[in-house]
Amino acid sequence: MKLFVRIISTLLVLAAFCFADTAQGPTSIEKAVTGDSAVATVDTGKLAVDSGALDSIGRAASATEAAIQKQAKKHAVWIKLEGDVEPSMYEFCARAIDDALQENPDYIVFEINTFGGRLDAAFDLVDTIMAVKGPTTIALVKKKAISAGSLIALACKKLYMLEATTIGDCAPIVQGGDGTPQIVGEKIQSPLRAKFRNLAQRNGYPELLSSAFVTPELEILELTATLDKGKKSQRDTVLIIEGEKYAVLDSAAKAFWGAPKILVKEGELLTMTDKEAEELGFSQGTFKSRDEFETKLAIESRSEVETTLGEDIASAIAAISGILLILGFGALYIEFKTPGFGLFGILGIILIGIVFLGQFAPQLDGYIPAILLVAGVVLFLVEIFVMPGTFLFGIGGIVCMILALALSFEPSEMPEYVPETIETTFDATPWLLGLLYMLCCAGVALVFPIAASKYLIPLLPEGWTPMLKTDLETAASPTEAVQEVAVGDKGLAKTFLRPVGQALINGKLFDVQTHGEIIEASTRIEVTAVQEGHIWVTVAKSEMDA
Repeated sequence: MKLFVRIISTLLVLAAFCFADTAQGPTSIEKAVTGDSAVATVDTGKLAVDSGALDSIGRAASATEAAIQKQAKKHAVWIKLEGDVEPSMYEFCARAIDDALQENPDYIVFEINTFGGRLDAAFDLVDTIMAVKGPTTIALVKKKAISAGSLIALACKKLYMLEATTIGDCAPIVQGGDGTPQIVGEKIQSPLRAKFRNLAQRNGYPELLSSAFVTPELEILELTATLDKGKKSQRDTVLIIEGEKYAVLDSAAKAFWGAPKILVKEGELLTMTDKEAEELGFSQGTFKSRDEFETKLAIESRSEVETTLGEDIASAIAAISGILLILGFGALYIEFKTPGFGLFGILGIILIGIVFLGQFAPQLDGYIPAILLVAGVVLFLVEIFVMPGTFLFGIGGIVCMILALALSFEPSEMPEYVPETIETTFDATPWLLGLLYMLCCAGVALVFPIAASKYLIPLLPEGWTPMLKTDLETAASPTEAVQEVAVGDKGLAKTFLRPVGQALINGKLFDVQTHGEIIEASTRIEVTAVQEGHIWVTVAKSEMDA
């Protein structure tokens, strides 16, 4: 019985333990399965979290890539600097930079092609470029950047060159007494060298080599040595040094550096090709074309600042200003050597005036048609009142008026083409009105002078009209009568000879003319030639001596 009780008690205890295990959790097998499931669940959650993280990273990468692509799209404004460096180029560049900044570009690219020019204009231009804030200034040498052109190129933050181009040689020169160019002394070289050093320090160009643009006495050497030879840290080092400083090195230093490479010989100026400029650290790249350059710099949109009419006129006048001055002063000299005031004096004043006009042409851009119109009227008045019969000033007046008429009409208002089909609507009214305007102006310009000379000018009182009112019935100008006049005959001018008029010769009145000079009435004259019915006269020598 006791044994039975013990067995029952044991079974009850086991049953109690089994019930407790069942209430608290699964069996060991169940625990193992449940544990695997839990792990699997946790792993699945991790995978879900990782997938979301990957999606987030992917979206961030896509956004970053889009931002990079968006950032890579650069806008550039091109400014061409071609021809001689003159004040007109500075005026254009200053105005172009101001216009370019209005577009808020990433780059302002100066396309340079010049042999140089005036140093004062170059300094003003360099200071203007260096004052640019915001966009990156880039110089692209199109063909050459010589003399002042190299100074302008180094004023930009970056320098690039097209193939087969050159840059350098900025020694200031003047024309010697024998007409040959001569390099000026230290007085001019010193501030120019300082300017090059300033640009090199500011934009990261080789400073010593920049000075070699200016000074032919400067010899520059390149020294190369190997440090830590045979070790893992082995490396080459390069030293750019003046020839004078290398000469004073001791024998040990010279042995360490070895034989130097001459970059710039003494007596020469530094002038580099596109490859040499890249090797020496000036150019940051060489390109075959402008398109390749834009592709490399990720330039997707571009614009170009065009020159205005006034700037084109100023540039054209500056190119021939020397010739105009020579001709102008030559004409004035001839005028001073001849009595009275005539054609050469007026021509000299006009030529010199054109030279000075070129200095102000950019500021007068919008007024050029009005200036030409006034000049045309003045030339007409000169032809009518001062020198009738020459036709030179009359033709000049007509040319000025035609130019004023053409420039006053805006070409953009005219259509580029007339559609051949009638399917599209074409409004020809602006084109027809413009054409009518030009024809009316041309008609007035042609008819008014003729009508004025025929009907209005003869109504002016005596002494105020340039037209001859003297009765010509007694004048003798047929060929038979002219035969009575011989070279050397003297007479008296009865009217103003401007240059055509009348003179009393051998007791008879003849139509005579001078060789451009103006002779007042009652002046003694002398016949210089009788040709084809024309009598040419000049002031008599006795009158000139008096």
